[in-house]
Amino acid sequence: MRSERIGARRLTAVAGAALVLVTGGAGCATVPTSGSPRPAQEDHGKDTLSQPYVRLIATRPKKGALPEDIVKGFQAAMAAFDDRNLSVAREYLTPGAAKVWNPWRQTRIYEGKIESDRAQNLQEVSRTTVTLKGTAVATIDEEGRSTPAAGNFVEPFTLVKQNGEWRIDVPPDARLLSYDDLWRAYRKVDLYYPPATGEVGLVADRVWAPVEPSRGVPETLVRRLLAGPTSSVRNAVSSAFPPGTQLNRITVEGDTVVIDFSAELDSVPADRLDALKAQLVWTLGELVTGRTVEIRANGGSGLRFRPADYARYDPSVLTGSVQAYYMQGGRLLQFKEKGDGTPVPGAAGEQAGKFSQPAVSDPGDFPPLVAALVNGDGVYAAPMTPGSQWQRWIAGGDMSPPSWDRYGAVWSAERVNPHESRVWVAENGRARRVDVNEELSYGRIVKLRVSRDGARVAAILDDGLGTSVKIGTIVRNGQQTRIESVRTLIEPRDAQKIKDIAWQDAADLLVLSEGRSGQELVTWSVMEGVVPGDGPIKLDSKVKSVAAAPDHILAAADDGQVLTYSMDKHAWTPRAYNGATNPVYPLG
Repeated sequence: MRSERIGARRLTAVAGAALVLVTGGAGCATVPTSGSPRPAQEDHGKDTLSQPYVRLIATRPKKGALPEDIVKGFQAAMAAFDDRNLSVAREYLTPGAAKVWNPWRQTRIYEGKIESDRAQNLQEVSRTTVTLKGTAVATIDEEGRSTPAAGNFVEPFTLVKQNGEWRIDVPPDARLLSYDDLWRAYRKVDLYYPPATGEVGLVADRVWAPVEPSRGVPETLVRRLLAGPTSSVRNAVSSAFPPGTQLNRITVEGDTVVIDFSAELDSVPADRLDALKAQLVWTLGELVTGRTVEIRANGGSGLRFRPADYARYDPSVLTGSVQAYYMQGGRLLQFKEKGDGTPVPGAAGEQAGKFSQPAVSDPGDFPPLVAALVNGDGVYAAPMTPGSQWQRWIAGGDMSPPSWDRYGAVWSAERVNPHESRVWVAENGRARRVDVNEELSYGRIVKLRVSRDGARVAAILDDGLGTSVKIGTIVRNGQQTRIESVRTLIEPRDAQKIKDIAWQDAADLLVLSEGRSGQELVTWSVMEGVVPGDGPIKLDSKVKSVAAAPDHILAAADDGQVLTYSMDKHAWTPRAYNGATNPVYPLG
C-alpha cells in the first residue's frame, strides 16, 4: 500500500451511507480516520480496548435517484462493513445482477471520481453508463494479502431503468473501496504463527483485515488469527490453537483482558500452551501491552499471564541492545560504544586475511558462531571462543556470502554455471541441498539472506538480463528443506543494479541499488511488495554493502569507513575508520 502519510486525509461521507461515531465497550477499538491502521499506532494515552470508532451505515436507494447517485450509493454501501452480506449494496443492482455479483473474490482499492454523460437526456433513454475513473492503488485478495497496483483505474457501470428506477446491470466482479474507505474500515496487522518445526519463535504473516464495527478491533484480530495463515506461509507454520477453536468474547476485568474461547481450547497440549499464548499476545500487540491476559474455555477457570513474558518469541529475534561487527585489517571486530573495535575471540578475530564476507549467528547461541568464505573452497564456521579454528560446513568453489537462520543453520548459494545456482543449508558442519524451483535456480544467486523469523529467503538473482530480488518461503520437513512460493519483489530494470540486501526485521528488506542517477537505499515490505512513501534513504558516499537490524542501519563506504544511520535525524555518521568494511549484524 502507499505511505501512511496518505492516511491523514479528511474522511468524507458520500451518498448512500451514514457516518456514526460509536464508543465501544470491551472488545472495541478505534478505526482511525487518519494515520496507520496498525495496532502499533494506537494512542498510548487512551484505553485501546474501548476507544470510539467510525461506523459507515449503508442506506437504501432513494426513489427517483439519478444514475450518478445510484453509483455513489453503491460505492458507499460496499464500504459498510456492518452489512456483512452486502444486502443493501445489492439493492442498487438489477435482480439478475444481484444474483451473480461476487464481491468476495477480490477487493480493489482506488482513488478517483465518477464521470457520467451529462449530455444525455435521461428521460429519453433506458440505458446509460457511469464511469469511475482515477488511479489504481492496490488489490486485496480473499485472504487479506495486499498487492500494489498502478496505472489508470477505469470502471464503467452500465445502468438500466426498471419500473422507472435506475439500477446497475453490470457491476464489477469485485468489491471497490476508495483509499479513504480502506483506512477507515481495515487494519493492516501482523498475525503470528509458530514454525511448523515446533521450534520456539513466531513467524509474521501480514494481512489487511476488515474491522466489523459490531465486534471491534481485538475480536477482529483474534478471529482472523483463528482463521489460519495465508497460503504464502501455510506450509512453513503451524498453530497452537486446536482446529475448530472459536472466539466467544473479549471482556475487560480491571487490568485483565479476558479472552474466552470455545471448548476446543481445553485440548491444547501442555507443551503448546506457551506457543498459543505467544501467538495471541503478539497478534494483539499494543492492545494488551501493560495488561494481564487471561484465556478461558467456555467461561471456565482461566490461565493468566503477562504479554512481556513472551518476548523470547520475537520474530525479529534481536531485542534490547543490538551488537554489531565489522571487518578491519582482515579481522572481525566487535563495535564498542567509543573508540576502536575489539577483535572477536576465535578464528575470525585471530587469523587475519584468511576469510571474507562474515556472518554472525543468533547472539543467544553460546558461543555465537561466525560463518565466512574461506580459501575460495566453501563456507566455513568458527565459534567465538579463543583458539577456535575454521571448519568447512559447505564445500563449493563459487559460493554466495553465508547467512545464518535463527535455528543455528547457515545458508549459501553455489553458482554451478552461468545459468544455474544451487542452495545449500548446513547444521553442525553437515550440509544438505535445498530444493528450489526454476524461478530461483535459473541464473546466478549473488546474495541469499534468511529473514530473522527463519521463514523466508531474499535473494539477488542475476539471470543475464539484469538483477532482481526474489522472495521465497522456507519449508522444513525433517531433514528435507525446500523453498516454495517464490515471487519477484523487484523486477530487473535497465541500467539499475541491485548491489546488496539486508533484513531489518521479519518483514522488511533493505535494498541497495545503483542506477543512472546514483545509489539509493530503500526499505521494501516483502509481504506487500511496496516501497514506503518516505522515499529512499539519502546516500552521501559511495556505499559497497549494508547491514540492518530493527531500528539500525550500517553501511560500508568506499573510503574505508563504516557509517551508521540515524532514524531520527535522517543522517549518516562515521562509526569506524581506517579501512573498516563489511558491517555485520547477527542474522538477517
